[in-house]
Amino acid sequence: MKYRLIAADIDGTLLNPKRELEQETVEAARKCMDRGAYFVLSSGRMPPALRPIAEKLGVNAPAVCYNGGAVVDLLKGETLYSTPVPLELARDIARECEKMGLYLHAFVHGSYIAPRYCELTEAYERLCGVKATVVNAPISEAMDEAPMKLLVLDTPEGAAKALPELNAKFKGRASLMHSQSHMIECVDVNTSKAGALEFLRKHLNVPKEETCAFGDGQNDIDMLMWAQYPYVMANAPESVKTHSPRFLAAPSNSDLGVARVLENELKAEREGNA
Repeated sequence: MKYRLIAADIDGTLLNPKRELEQETVEAARKCMDRGAYFVLSSGRMPPALRPIAEKLGVNAPAVCYNGGAVVDLLKGETLYSTPVPLELARDIARECEKMGLYLHAFVHGSYIAPRYCELTEAYERLCGVKATVVNAPISEAMDEAPMKLLVLDTPEGAAKALPELNAKFKGRASLMHSQSHMIECVDVNTSKAGALEFLRKHLNVPKEETCAFGDGQNDIDMLMWAQYPYVMANAPESVKTHSPRFLAAPSNSDLGVARVLENELKAEREGNA
């Protein structure tokens, strides 16, 4: 098939609105893998939050985690590539967030730490399926290693207000973007899903012309720009859908858009070989 590397975002893309992986999506992905494609999970999530999805799909390639901060073989637990946030920069970002009254997590030691337990902590635990380590201290003081990323959690209105301020403060030093309307992802300036996928493409020896990506968020734009076949979900914000005339339209995640596109490609291949 013409897709040899298929990269899919998770929340808002591969999962339905209830954050479930439906069997039709699993079957479409497996059929593509049977035809020689690599299926790559590409997410802001940490490895433990991706592993159950990877196991259900039976993926045949490492995953892009932390918005491109690492490429990890989820089955072996082996990290092939990583771009953590330098510790002093991470502390600067955390201190600025704390000064602004923002709540944030730091992703360290293969999991994540929370400054205190609150409704935002509980909601994130439900989302990712991994319990937080609560440190009962400011994140800026509790971090003892360079984190893979920092994550600000707020209301959509609060996150929209904070992002421009943080971007202005850390321009050229860090990359900050929405992954969901109420979340701000903070990673090293050299970190991107595109960079991680380019590493993985070379590692797997896949031609650039045979790459495909699915995404719905601001943090997916660089991945979509990188892919030869960039599919934007119908449920994506308008600013993402209209970012580039190269972007292709996929049905929404409620309509199992990833499965629909892959099934259409498999059907076209079958008809072409008939």
